Order: sequence, then structure tokens, then C-alpha cells
Amino acid sequence: MRSHDIITAVPLAFQDSGALDLEGSRAILEYVAGSGVQGALVLGTTGEFPALSIEERNTVAALAVQTLADLRVIVHVGAASRFEVSQLIAGARAAGAREIAVLTPYYLPAPPEEVYDFFSAVVAEAAGLDVYVYMFEARTGIPVDEELIVRLAELPGVVGVKVSGESLDRISTYRSRLADDFAIYTGADGDFARAGQAGADGVISGVASVFAQPFIAMREALLAGDDEAIARVQQDIDEVVAAVDGSPARMRAVHRLAGRPVGGKRMPIPDPDAATVDRLSRAVSRHH
Repeated sequence: MRSHDIITAVPLAFQDSGALDLEGSRAILEYVAGSGVQGALVLGTTGEFPALSIEERNTVAALAVQTLADLRVIVHVGAASRFEVSQLIAGARAAGAREIAVLTPYYLPAPPEEVYDFFSAVVAEAAGLDVYVYMFEARTGIPVDEELIVRLAELPGVVGVKVSGESLDRISTYRSRLADDFAIYTGADGDFARAGQAGADGVISGVASVFAQPFIAMREALLAGDDEAIARVQQDIDEVVAAVDGSPARMRAVHRLAGRPVGGKRMPIPDPDAATVDRLSRAVSRHH
């Protein structure tokens, strides 16, 4: 039976000036710590990692490991260059992390052999840490086909993959080619149940960072094999996923509605308008 884990993709808080807001970020992490999920991924897409310096990312890694002491913490250390990744691996180690995720190289095109060589060097440097391949072609421009993921899965220390922006058919194909104990996580919040049926081991969800309850209810239904409950809870998940729409700005708005002083943003993403805040407020009253 699959574990159907919920790994929260954590947004960060920023001051109005754009400076990193560590206290606001701690408030978000404290919510995650008590929310009932199995773990957290920090400094991924939801954490707006491209806009953070290496020093800031290593500071957040340490804060996350400290605050989420009772949960699994996967620290994303991906960057456009091995030079940066090396510094981020060192920061994750110093923070006490045991699991890291590594995005494929991005921006400039990289053929499969270059991607393979990149990960070969990364996992050698990360020896002793569990490594998750993080693939998100829609953001990176770098595809990872089934032949490449099978090769990457054979590297020592690579224990799983986070699949974002791909179809359920791709997850099914990966599952058929990979060892049963090789973890596959979907990054599509709304597909938590469907991806599990396709062979995924769980979801890495930004929406769960503000609306954990529907995901916890879905996990319980999946583990119980309760099809009626799965269908019912899917409606709740669809509601909160549509309301948040993958936006870290909307996630922060929910935290503010819940009374957490999480501050502003750094990247140029739109703040929710009044109608969206009202929609989020209604969702908070039902699911937070």
C-alpha cells in the first residue's frame, strides 16, 4: 500500500521592503508543524527560491529544520549551477537536514547527458543525504523522460522524484519503470488522490501550507480505501486548490486572514484582489 504522504511546500514571508521576514516565515512553519502533515519541502517554487540569495536560503533551511523538528524536512538545493548547489548542500548539511531535493539545471538548454552528469556530481557531493530529483519542465525548460529518470534513479542516494506539471500518464509510466520503493511525489495539489491511484506515494502541496485539513482527510480516505469519502473530500480539495491557484501571495493572504503576521512578497506576483480575498476568507471559514 502506498503511504499517501502529504509534504507541504512552504511559502515564505517578506517585509514590505522585500527583505526576508524570518519571524513571519517562522509563523508559517509553526502552522505546518502542527497541521498533521508528514513533512515539508522548503525553498522550492512555493518558497520563491530564485529570488533568494544563497545566504538567505541557508538561513531558511536552518530555521525550517529547527521549527519542524518532528517532521521530515526536504530542503531544496537546486540552482542554475553546480557552484551554487555545492554551497546549498553545505548549508543543508549544516542545518541538520537529511533529505534534499534538486531541481534540474534551468534557463539554458541542457541535453540529457549533461543533466545526468550534473546529478552524478551532485549526489556524490551529497553522500549521506537522501536526494530527490525535482523536475518541472514548464519552469526549467529541461525535460526528463522515462529513460533519464530510470538512469537517475540508479545513482546512489537518489531515493525519489518530485513530478510537477506532468500528466498522470507520466506518473504511471514512471511507476512501471521504477523500483517499488522509489518514491514518486506529485506537485499537482488537486491530483493527490488520482496520482496515488496512478502509483504516486504522495503529494508535495503548497495549498496544504494553508489548508491542510482537506488533504489530511483525503489521506485518511485513501488509506482506508473509502471511495465514497474520496469523492466527497475531492470536492473540498478542488475548492481550496481553485481558491489558492498555486499563488504564494494567496497563501500568505490566508495566513493573514488566520491572524499570522506573514508580511509581503519579493517576486513580482499579483496580490489577491478584494473578490479573491473574500473567496479565500470563505474557504478559511470552512477548511482552515
